[in-house]
Amino acid sequence: MNALAEYDDRLDRSRLAEIANDIFLQSALQTTIIRGATLELFLTQLRSALLRLADAEILDAGEVDDNVVGLFCALAQQCFLNEYVYGQTDQEMERASRLREVLLRSLPAASEISPLLLAAVGAYFPLHALPSAKSLLAREWPAYASDLLRQQVAEPLEEAEDARAVPALTMIDDQTSLRVMRQYEESPYPRWVINPLAALSGKMHGDRGDADPLPEEILIAGCGTGEHPFDVAQKSPGARILAVDLSRPSLAYARRKTREQGLRNIEYAQADILQLATIGRSFDRIEAVGVLHHLADPKAGWRVLVSLLRPNGVMRIGLYSETARRPLVEAQAIIAKEGYRATAGDIRAMRQKIIRERDDARWNLLLSTVDFYSMSGCRDILFNVMEHRFTLPDIAACLDELGLTFLGFELDPKIIETFREQYPDEDATLDLDDWHAFERANPKTFSNMYMFLVRRK
Repeated sequence: MNALAEYDDRLDRSRLAEIANDIFLQSALQTTIIRGATLELFLTQLRSALLRLADAEILDAGEVDDNVVGLFCALAQQCFLNEYVYGQTDQEMERASRLREVLLRSLPAASEISPLLLAAVGAYFPLHALPSAKSLLAREWPAYASDLLRQQVAEPLEEAEDARAVPALTMIDDQTSLRVMRQYEESPYPRWVINPLAALSGKMHGDRGDADPLPEEILIAGCGTGEHPFDVAQKSPGARILAVDLSRPSLAYARRKTREQGLRNIEYAQADILQLATIGRSFDRIEAVGVLHHLADPKAGWRVLVSLLRPNGVMRIGLYSETARRPLVEAQAIIAKEGYRATAGDIRAMRQKIIRERDDARWNLLLSTVDFYSMSGCRDILFNVMEHRFTLPDIAACLDELGLTFLGFELDPKIIETFREQYPDEDATLDLDDWHAFERANPKTFSNMYMFLVRRK
C-alpha cells in the first residue's frame, strides 16, 4: 500500500496540464534520478494518475494534450533510470499489464501506436524487453517519444550487443568474485546520464598538439558503469587509462557513454582484481574506490594493486568507514530480520515501509543516501553479497603491512579547517591517530567512506 492518498484529489486533467508545462521538471526527470521521499511520493502518484488517464483515453481512442504525453514520456524515462523502484498497487499493475498487451498486439501488426501508449507501458516495464521492440525505432515519432525510445530501446540493445565484445583480461574463478559479478551483471551500478564535466569538455578535449611521448598510465580497478573513469579521463586527457570491472553489462554501459562523449583515452576490459598481476603492466596511478571492501579478502586485492604501482606512483583508495556506516548496518540488520530479499518486489516493499516510517530516526541516514532512490543502489547498499568496513587503525595497519605512506584524505575543506583548529600541528592532517580521535568525536566525518591517497614508502 502506498502512502499517496493526499494527492488523489489533486491530479485531475487541469492539474496534469499545469504540471506538464514545467519544463524544468521534465528535464530533471529525463536526466537525473530524483531523490527525496516527498518528491518520490508525488511522482509515484503522478504516474498513477497519468496511467489512469492513458487507460481511459487509449481504450476510447480519445485525445490527450501533447504536453501531458511529453510529461508521461519524461516520467517513463525517470522510472527506467531508477529501475522501476517506485511502489505500485495491484490495480496499477493490472492497468499497465493490460496496456502492455495492447502494445504487444500492435507491434507485429504494424498498427498505429500512440506515444501515450509507449509512455504508459515504459513507465512500468522496460520497452527493450518487449518482443520486436527494435521495430519501434523504424517508426516516426514526436521528439519526446523518440527520446524515450532512444533510452529504453536503442541504448539497451546497443549495450547488449557490445557486452559480447568486451575483452577479458583475466580469469574470474574466485567464488566471492563470481557472486559479486552476478550481482552487478543483474544490477549494473550506478545508472547515470549527464557527463558531470560537460561544461569543461571543450577545453579538455581541444587540440593538445604533439602527443605526450610518456603518457601517464592509470588503472581504475572496479570502474562500474564508467562515471569514475569518465571523470579521470577528462581531468587527465593526456593519460592512458585502463578501466576494469567484473560486470560486462556495466562495462558495456561505460563503453557506450564513452563513445557518446568521444573520449579516446579509456580502455575497458573485464578483469578480477585478484588476477591483475598476470596482465604484465604497471601504472603511475591506481584508483580503487568502493571496490576493495567487496572482496572476500580486501588486503589480498590491495596487495595485488600495490604490486602494479610504479616506484613513484600514487594510489587513490576508497573504503567504507565502520563508524560512519553504523546506521546503515543497523538498517541492514532490521531489513534482514524482517525477511526482505534482494528481489525487485521485496526492495519495492521494503522501500515503501521505510518511506511510510520516514519520521523514524532509524531510517534518517538511509533516506538521505543517493543509493536509496534506485533499484541497483538499494541492492548495493542494503543487500550486497560481500561488504567489509574499516576503522582508521585498520587502515593504518594495512598501510604499514603493504609498505605505503599516507598522503591525506579527500574531504570538505570545512571539515579540514575544523580538524586543524583542534589539531594545529603542521603534520596533523597526515596523522591517522589524530583523525581516529576526530572521527570518534564526529562520527559523520567520512560520510560512509574514507577517500585517501597513498604512495610507496
